[in-house]
Formats: sequence, structure tokens, C-alpha cells
Amino acid sequence: MKDTRKPIPDKELKRLQFDILTELDALCRKLNIRYSLCGGSLLGAVRHKAFIPWDDDIDIIMPRPDYNTLISFCKENETDFRLVSHETEKEYGYLFAKATARNTAITDENCGTNKLSYGVYVDIFPVDALADTRQEALSLFRKSDLLRNILIAKNWKRFFRSKTRSIIYEPLRLAFFILSRFFSKSFLINRIEKMYGKDFGTTEYCACLCGSYRTREILPTSVYEEYTELEFEGRSFMALKNYDAYLTAIYGDYMTVPPKEKQISHHSFTAYYKEENND
Repeated sequence: MKDTRKPIPDKELKRLQFDILTELDALCRKLNIRYSLCGGSLLGAVRHKAFIPWDDDIDIIMPRPDYNTLISFCKENETDFRLVSHETEKEYGYLFAKATARNTAITDENCGTNKLSYGVYVDIFPVDALADTRQEALSLFRKSDLLRNILIAKNWKRFFRSKTRSIIYEPLRLAFFILSRFFSKSFLINRIEKMYGKDFGTTEYCACLCGSYRTREILPTSVYEEYTELEFEGRSFMALKNYDAYLTAIYGDYMTVPPKEKQISHHSFTAYYKEENND
């Protein structure tokens, strides 16, 4: 049957994401939860004071204790957004949470499950303690690398060609996909999270272990402990005080705009309003 729903235009999609971020910000301030814009959202705030023009998502990070506080609160209380995480939804297969707009839905050509639906979202990534030296932190990260890659592939509907990696990685991605068929999401998540049992703030190094920047996010804990305010789309939001260390580690010369051919979105989803909201 032909899908007659009209996709949400990019400009409106960004407005919906910004609305979720605004709701998250208000709740975090109410609960004294620390968070920061991260990845391209933090880069957008620093370089453009807004979305990166070709970007189409919003990401934030939180120290693990604050992340747990948010999850617990949203499990027990009604919020303007719907929080989706592996703690709240059995079919959800990621190590991070999503704050989603209740009146929307998304379809993804590559990822997801028919047993769980959610809408336009802001990703929320926990930051975990690792070790007291960078070498030990790298070792711990690599120890969980296989399981994390299998979990990522577990969320694929089918094997597909990566938009961001060289073709030489495709045989390895295929191996992860095949292996993922033999494990449950809950098994993989439990095994991975048991590897990171130290309390945030008790080690010299920590990282967002479930993000896409991998070892580049392994930084001194002090980088993730202090916060400031930055303008993003005309409003003030929380950000890492030492955003320069974070952005340099991830992007290098982050103030230089990349060439046109690299100004692309890497997401594969299409967003819609739920049927009752369609004209």
C-alpha cells in the first residue's frame, strides 16, 4: 500500500528538534541535571550560534549520574516529550536515550524495528568514567569494541553500505551484521554496561562510549565536569566550558567550514506527523 503521508520539511524538522531541546533544558534545570550540547550541535553553537546549515539533528551529553536521574524521572513522571531508552522499552537497542516528539513518527530505511515506534528526537548520550590514564582508558574502550559494533549492527534491518566509511570496512561491517543475528539486544547491552562500573568523577579519563566519535571522545574528566552557556538558535543552552578541547579532539580545526562535498547529512530517516495530525 502506497504511503500517502507527507514528510516533515527540513525547516520544520529542525523546529521540532529545537522544541524538544527547549523542553529538555527546562527539565534539566529544574532537576539540577548537568548536560551539554555535543558533536555537531555544540560545533553549531560555537561556529554558527545555530544548527550547522546542512545538519539535521541535535545531540546532548550528560555525566552518567545525571543521565540516570533523567531516565528515572521520566519513567515515573509525565513529560512533554517521550523518553525512549533500553531502560524503558524492551525493543530499544541503543546505549543512549532519545527524547521524542509525541505527535510525530519516523521511518528509517536501514535501522529500527516494527515492534517499537517513536518520533522526531534529540539524542541523549551518557558520559562514563574509564580509567586514570589515557592508555588504560583506550584499553577499556577497545575491550568493549566488538560488542558495541555487534549491537550497532543488531539495529540494522538489513545490511547496507556505509555513507561515512571507506569500502575497505564493508567486509568487517558485514561480519558484525552476521554475528548480531545470534545475540539479543538486552544481552549485548548488559554485557557492555557491566564493563563500566566506576563512578563518574572518580577517574582521570572518561568518554561518551556510545557516540560516533569513538576514541576521540576519550578526554580528561575535567573537560566533562565544568559547564557554561552558549547561544543556539537564539536561546541559551548548557555547554562544556572547555568546548575548545572537546571540539579540537573531534574535529581538529573546527572553525574552518568543510568543503561543499562534505556538507551532507548522514541520517536515513523520514519524519511525519502522526495520522491524526495530517491534513
